[in-house]
This record gives sequence, structure tokens and C-alpha cells, in this order.
Amino acid sequence: MKKLRITDLKCSGSRLLGDLLGEAKVAGGGVYIFRPGETAHPEPRHVHDVDEVFVFLQGEGVLPIDGVEHPVQAGDVVIVEAGEDHHTRSSEHDPLVAAWWVMDRGARRAEGGQDKR
Repeated sequence: MKKLRITDLKCSGSRLLGDLLGEAKVAGGGVYIFRPGETAHPEPRHVHDVDEVFVFLQGEGVLPIDGVEHPVQAGDVVIVEAGEDHHTRSSEHDPLVAAWWVMDRGARRAEGGQDKR
């Protein structure tokens, strides 16, 4: 897991976060508006075989990763690395809004990164 503030973001060529994600391309994503107190992916384990990026646009909450709770708020950027168990939980009083995307696995392998299927 890598956590930054939105003010820390850098462009590398034609890629945002290229210094952290290399030439990997976005494979899919969206924007999610949480209900007060909602937990995304309430199943016991939620992992991907690719990196997932979250940009928190509004609110506050907690992003448990591999059992460790990381507070998040508007302006935080979190890269959940392939294989890390994660579940976003919104606060009751100031619900989260998050933009999220997953990276293309083919680009990760092409750069010499591990394919964690």
C-alpha cells in the first residue's frame, strides 16, 4: 500500500503516478458514492491480481488493508497493491466519495513486475 496526498501527484510522460505505476494503463474504474457507514466488499477477503488506485474526493473513512486500518479523507490517494486484501469503510457523519481504477495486468508483467494471479 502506498498513501499520498493529491498534492503529491506527479505526471511522468503521459501517465499520472508513472513514477509509482510505470507504463501500466488503466483497465477500468469509476466513481463510487458511499452511504453513511457503508463498507465496500463486506466479504471476508477482497483482492485483485493488479494494483488499484483510489482518489478520495469527499468525506472520510477507513481503508483496512491486510487487517491494518488506514484513515482516509478527501485529498488522499491510495495505491492498493496486487494481492492486498482491502475493504473501504465510510464514516457515518461525512460519507466518502471515491474515484477508483484498476491497472492493466499485461503492462505490469511486461515491465518485469510479478503477476500475482
